[in-house]
Amino acid sequence: MLKIGSYILLFYLAFRLSKHSFEFEKVSRLELIILPLYSTLMFFITMTWSEENIMVAIILLFLSFLVGWLQASKVEFKDEGKEDKYQHPIILMKKNWSYIIGWGILFLLIIGAHFYSNSHMEVEEVVTEFWKEIVKEISIFARFNAKDGWETWLITGVSSLTFTAFIKSKNKKLEKSLARRRKNSSFSE
Repeated sequence: MLKIGSYILLFYLAFRLSKHSFEFEKVSRLELIILPLYSTLMFFITMTWSEENIMVAIILLFLSFLVGWLQASKVEFKDEGKEDKYQHPIILMKKNWSYIIGWGILFLLIIGAHFYSNSHMEVEEVVTEFWKEIVKEISIFARFNAKDGWETWLITGVSSLTFTAFIKSKNKKLEKSLARRRKNSSFSE
């Protein structure tokens, strides 16, 4: 009975994740700049440099790039015509179906990479990995606590950096919206 309840909760969280992709949300520097850079750094820290791993990394890099492009392909923006307290424009973003489809492909890439490095995976391990990925997608801070392998960090880093690069090219105000705070900005407002 406990297993059925956890599966129901898992599908509910997946539904919530999907639902948020169809709503306009404020762009986040943490999500679009810091997290992709952190994931890339963690790839370099956790990577075991061998000829075989480098070949796998090249393939994953290419596939992750394509998925990042797919995820950014149908993103919509809404300019609020307002600025935040740092004089950055407030831009809202709606990710749409292409993001959800890309997320599913990324999950399959991560499972494939785990299967490749471990030679096998039990169904329970796939479900556990799905749980972890949903939690990391819903709670950005969960990514910072993740104990992922180099393959997952590479997939996450490259797809996220690609996503950010492509959406920045689609909306010129996004660059200013994601810029760091100005040094002369005051914290009291």
